[in-house]
Amino acid sequence: MKYVIGNWKSNQNITESLIWLDELSALRPSFSPELTVILCLPFTDIASFNQKISDLGLPIISGSQNVSHLPPGKHTGEITASMLGELVNYCLVGHSERRIEFDETSEIVALKARYLLENAITPIVCLDTPYLDDQVKQLFHHDVDVSRCYFVYEPILAIGTGKPINSTAANHVASQITFLTDNSSPVLYGGSVSYDNAASFVQESYLDGVLVGTDSLEPTLFASIINSLS
Repeated sequence: MKYVIGNWKSNQNITESLIWLDELSALRPSFSPELTVILCLPFTDIASFNQKISDLGLPIISGSQNVSHLPPGKHTGEITASMLGELVNYCLVGHSERRIEFDETSEIVALKARYLLENAITPIVCLDTPYLDDQVKQLFHHDVDVSRCYFVYEPILAIGTGKPINSTAANHVASQITFLTDNSSPVLYGGSVSYDNAASFVQESYLDGVLVGTDSLEPTLFASIINSLS
């Protein structure tokens, strides 16, 4: 199985997300049965998006971009894993923007992953060098079942720059992630992924897919990536 995951970040209100789906559907991308397509959305879009996916019959799975590291309780404004359980099957954790802009530590990321798994949601854990050892160590320290997680190698220097690292270097880090987690969970690459380079990453032996940021916002570009991997 191969994977393409879109991350809309803080973009697209409900109306825009439904227009996006109509436009993607009209393009009729080739959804291979061997390709899993996931879109990680703002919290506000998820419910309406799910209904529209069902109406259009599109083989797209919705995911969240974030979750609280706290359990249900007196935490005003937090969205807990139990709240997301009825809405999504996947959730990003540890994205570099969350680590940098919101000071999220590897311990916080591990707690998020644990709560997600307790609510039958697959964590998509973003990792980077040179911190791989500590990031993975915290997952084990907090009893996260890494065999039920997905992982993304997401080099900070490539995020939003239009300059991805080459696929060989990405594959090397993916092999390290596989070794450190000691399992065969999917490992993806994220960082300036586009139609032009997506297939090159998936062709590598330790990479199972891509995490797409900017190009997931444009239906034509995202459809092209789906076609290239199908």
